[in-house]
Amino acid sequence: MCDIKEETKFLAALSVFRELYNDRRDVYDVIAKFLTETLVLHSKRFFTLSEISDLLNETFDFKIPEVVIGTALNRLNLRREHGLYYVDDMARLRKSRSEKLQELNLSTSEVLINDLFRFIQEEKQTKLSDHEKEKIVRSLCSFVLNDNNISDYYEYISGYIIKNKERSDFTSSLNKIREGVILYSGINYSDLSEIGSWKTELTIFLDTEILFNSAGFNGSLYQTYFNDFYKYVNEINSKSKRVIIRLKYFNDVRREIEQFFRTAERIVEGIEVLLPNKVAMSSVTDHCKTRSDVIDKKTDFFVSLKNKNIDECEGKQYYAPENHKYNIIDTSVIDSISADLKAEVTEKLPFINFVNIDRHGEEITNFEDSRFILLTGDNLTLKIANHPKIKPNGCVPLAVNLNWIINRFWFKLNKGFGDGKLPESFRIISSAQIALSSIINRSIGKQFLELQDKYKQGEVTEEIVKYTVLELRSQVSKPEDIQSDEISQILGNLSDGSLDEFALTLEHERKNSLDKSNEIKDLKDDLDYTREIAKKSRRELKETLDKLIHIKERDKELCKVEINKLLEQKSQADKMAEDDFVRFKLIGIVMIIILLIVNTVIFVKVGENLVSYITSLVSIIAFLFYVSSGKPLKLDPVKFIDKRKAQFLEARYKQFYIDMAVVEVKQKEYDSLESEIQELMTHWTKKDEFSSLVNNSNE
Repeated sequence: MCDIKEETKFLAALSVFRELYNDRRDVYDVIAKFLTETLVLHSKRFFTLSEISDLLNETFDFKIPEVVIGTALNRLNLRREHGLYYVDDMARLRKSRSEKLQELNLSTSEVLINDLFRFIQEEKQTKLSDHEKEKIVRSLCSFVLNDNNISDYYEYISGYIIKNKERSDFTSSLNKIREGVILYSGINYSDLSEIGSWKTELTIFLDTEILFNSAGFNGSLYQTYFNDFYKYVNEINSKSKRVIIRLKYFNDVRREIEQFFRTAERIVEGIEVLLPNKVAMSSVTDHCKTRSDVIDKKTDFFVSLKNKNIDECEGKQYYAPENHKYNIIDTSVIDSISADLKAEVTEKLPFINFVNIDRHGEEITNFEDSRFILLTGDNLTLKIANHPKIKPNGCVPLAVNLNWIINRFWFKLNKGFGDGKLPESFRIISSAQIALSSIINRSIGKQFLELQDKYKQGEVTEEIVKYTVLELRSQVSKPEDIQSDEISQILGNLSDGSLDEFALTLEHERKNSLDKSNEIKDLKDDLDYTREIAKKSRRELKETLDKLIHIKERDKELCKVEINKLLEQKSQADKMAEDDFVRFKLIGIVMIIILLIVNTVIFVKVGENLVSYITSLVSIIAFLFYVSSGKPLKLDPVKFIDKRKAQFLEARYKQFYIDMAVVEVKQKEYDSLESEIQELMTHWTKKDEFSSLVNNSNE
């Protein structure tokens, strides 16, 4: 049987850890409270440091280093002789026990876990076995710990969290656990004697996805995560009065980015297809009409990196003979990791290897001593970096994600929980949105590859591919776009797995609808149907009509999207043209005022003579030249104002490639589709003779 109380003990302990820390704001005091509880629970009256460390970690499922436990143990003022600690006054320890520790929040955790079980059973429409429940609890612990090695049921855990995000008691409980994780993780990878400052130099290598996050290409939530990280880097450098944390990217990352933008250019030119799951590519190509638009975005991107002091790493000779001894890449390692992760890892290893070379192969246990680390947004890279072949137990990984590094910086800087300005990554809802978005987009990428193979083998048509890609693109989600009311549909799409059934069903429906639509067309023209048609069931014909309407509804929606996009661009152009015209009027008014002042001064100083008249004439000519833009001016103010407005509007329309004729065509197409749909929907009820025939056949 699955012992939920035992399985959830760790989650409850993390929540208590956070609450005690918030009361005391000293990690050693918090650990001392857990030590007190351990000693009382097990009636330990004498022990070694190693024994009490093992007992504490076993009791609460912790993995706190022995050196940290030793320092915390000194807070209990126990007698120590010959390497043994003695509890002379057990009654005193019992009195000092924490009520929060005795309660341990187990009931809250149990309710949460059981509610999660119910949610998964409802979504999967199956009863969970005890073994599955154990896996779910382990995965939930993994989720709150930001562990990238375990992913069972992650989509359901993320969906469950997002579904319940409006419940304040629910999110509060989970956020306490998450904040306890931050403290717990900081203990395992930090020198607690120097909390509050960062003194050692650190070079952080950013991979392509992290750089894209800095520009918001992957969505606003990812960008917020990066901004939190970047804020702490600047704070550390500012306190140190010098740059001790440097942000770099490898030459190979530069080449990846260059290739990315070249692909974007080809997509804009119509040479390549935009893959449905590539969120960053979609962000870059959006609103780009020509290659030059993409080039402008690339330039802006590299300028933004420079402004953030994120520089390309140059001059490193990672493949030099003297670095071979630090190389972690060999055939046996690749084969072993690939087999364990069920993925090809060769392309992901070089960056991890570079960091190991920079560390000279040292196994480092304190994050602040690591000197070099890779910051990545790639899930497979994280799994490789945490594989036992790469990362010895207890050592700082060679590669981490934004969550990991933000947590450690926050802990190291001793930020606390009191000011209400916690990083976005601390919010359990944000983590769930990012996790589910990543799962969705990976699934869509896999389905697209399946579709591609089916098309190459001739199993689906080009038309089916187009409709399916549109369907896949509609499912792609940035983290911030995932809403609670969409969870059931999202999980349903994910559970379907393969695209085969969807594509084949769609093709069958298209062919069937095409055949049936001809019958419906005949029905509209002539009520004298043959007996064979009359025998068809009302249900079958209604289903046929519904399918045809569904197809036209889809075409109408696509048309509406294009119209809205064009109208949105037109609205933007209209506003900018209006701003141009207002600016033109303001400049004209200012010129009139200046000319009046100048002429008045000249008349006062010089008087009425040839000079003053010439000055006035030149002023008038200059003003007329400005308002007419150098063209002949017809003295009709109303027509002139209307014409200038139209000129500004025309200029902005050219800038945004707005053609109102296209809008009108699309609107007519939309109206035509809507009319056809309405006609099909009302046609069913208008044919009394047909209805009578169908009713008779049903009877």
